[in-house]
Amino acid sequence: MPRVEFHNVSKSYPGGIRAVIDLGLTVEDGELLCVLGPSGCGKSSTLRMLAGLESITSGDLVLDGARINDLPAQARDMAMVFENYALYPHLRVFDNIAMPLVARRVQRGEIQKRVHEVAETLHITDHLMKRPRHLSGGERQRVALGRAIVRTPKMFLMDEPLGHLEAYLRVELRAEIRRLHERLGATTFYITHDQEEAAAVSDRIAVMHQGRIQQIGSLLDLLDRPANRFVAEFIGSLPINLLAATANEGDGSLQVGPMMLPLSPAQATRLRAARSHTGLTFGIRPEDVALADQEHAAALPGRVAVLEPQGDNTVVIADTPVGRVSAVIPSRSVPAQGERIRLHLALDHAHIFAADGSNLLSGVDRKG
Repeated sequence: MPRVEFHNVSKSYPGGIRAVIDLGLTVEDGELLCVLGPSGCGKSSTLRMLAGLESITSGDLVLDGARINDLPAQARDMAMVFENYALYPHLRVFDNIAMPLVARRVQRGEIQKRVHEVAETLHITDHLMKRPRHLSGGERQRVALGRAIVRTPKMFLMDEPLGHLEAYLRVELRAEIRRLHERLGATTFYITHDQEEAAAVSDRIAVMHQGRIQQIGSLLDLLDRPANRFVAEFIGSLPINLLAATANEGDGSLQVGPMMLPLSPAQATRLRAARSHTGLTFGIRPEDVALADQEHAAALPGRVAVLEPQGDNTVVIADTPVGRVSAVIPSRSVPAQGERIRLHLALDHAHIFAADGSNLLSGVDRKG
């Protein structure tokens, strides 16, 4: 399976629209790399350049050491799976899956063998004689996956393949995609806007925003060690709390509203080394905020404004002197709406963002 390298690849469209800017990215041999980002971030343009469906404005696209900028799409041997299935409605499932093999004039006996093998793998053998209109959305997407798999391409390109499916089908199919990847070991480039989907299927996640890669890593890396404010805000099941802050350079502490937060030695050292101490933002996830005892000195006072039950836990949203702050609290100990509370912030899980959005504590040992 191939190794793919993007060397300073850019894509511009008429009117000066820059969709992808100086992209440097490597997809390792046999890796499933997921590009995650909001609509308009440039992930689809990146996939289309890799597929040969879009020209590259500048930079080099390298496949196993060979530059492929000008190689036509049909010569790249990459199979695509789209969000909208793209099945032939007048053909049976068998014929839809077999289409790539028919186009390559594979012998009929071999086609029969490979289609049935793929159908068995995807659990759609019972549907081979049906037409797409008689299938559910999940079954149609399995057919689309089967059509891509059957010709054993060099690489798979997946463009929001689960976007049209209901939530329970997305969970089922993303597990199927991961299982298939582990079985086939194929290099796969996968794009989505859904972080849970990205975490479930990928080996690594590359977060993209405004045409640039912001950070690459596992979902845990992105949650715990965001490179910048965009990643911190985009990643996470609940929005991160962001509060205006001021550095106290003398004692290595951070002022957040009425609280003076003592930083660890490693955090204080990183903060002192920052180019600017103005326009700082303190960030902490709701999962790292807890109810504090009334006697706790380093706690943020507030009043409960909103309660959002989520089963065993409840999201408590409180009005504080520095704005609204969310905390995840066990449902058995949730305060009443309107009640005055104090919130304890787990500083070893905190982030400090500079005015330019960079995370000043990125890479700091949480225990340091």
